[in-house]
Amino acid sequence: MKSIIWYCLIVFAFMSVNVLAQNDLASLRSMFQQLENEWSKAYIAGDASTLAGMYTDDEYSMPDNTQMWKGRDMILEGNKKEMQSGAKYTSLTAKTMDVFGSGNIVYEVGTYSMTFIPANMTESVTDNGKYIDIWQLQADGSWKIKADIWNSNLAPVSPTQAGAKERDKYLDFK
Repeated sequence: MKSIIWYCLIVFAFMSVNVLAQNDLASLRSMFQQLENEWSKAYIAGDASTLAGMYTDDEYSMPDNTQMWKGRDMILEGNKKEMQSGAKYTSLTAKTMDVFGSGNIVYEVGTYSMTFIPANMTESVTDNGKYIDIWQLQADGSWKIKADIWNSNLAPVSPTQAGAKERDKYLDFK
């Protein structure tokens, strides 16, 4: 009889830990959604410094259709070039779909939709795609992006499309 009681207590303890972990991930999902909203606002506003501050010092970023960026300085430089490209971003919405992980590292999976007017064009374009952010808990209790990757669901821009040469020029880090 005592062994059955101990067994039940152990099972209950493990179930409680699992429920607590799920609640913690649910609260992180909500928090990451708020951080994605802040990221989107900064991007639309052309605030490259705020964006760079959301990353760790040694972050990896893998933007769509360009080389990988390593470190906060390159994140800042890459976003400045993007913002000075002549494209006008009018909306950007990221949606946190799920989070995984525990401890100091959590993975976020999401989707995005953005509307912008490309450089040298007059009509707006709507893009949508997906992303993964790897968040790292900092010593001060804040979360910063350690690595991210995103890509469009749409086909890449044709080299003959208006604005393509200008786009390629500002994305060149060589």
